[in-house]
Amino acid sequence: MKLFVKGHRFETSYNHETYAYAGKWSGSVVLAPENDENAEVLIYTENEINELIETGELKQITDQEMVMR
Repeated sequence: MKLFVKGHRFETSYNHETYAYAGKWSGSVVLAPENDENAEVLIYTENEINELIETGELKQITDQEMVMR
């Protein structure tokens, strides 16, 4: 299980939206959209986040990838 810290960034594979880890709510992980036009947050358990990363549906963006964009 990965530990996430505030500010970690993620990208969805289905629409390539980027989200930042905003914190926890009731034991779940809250990912906030970085696009100002999108107000819908994603809420998953840490296990669900790890599964989405393993299946490629969610990708954690590294510092190196942020520089290349």
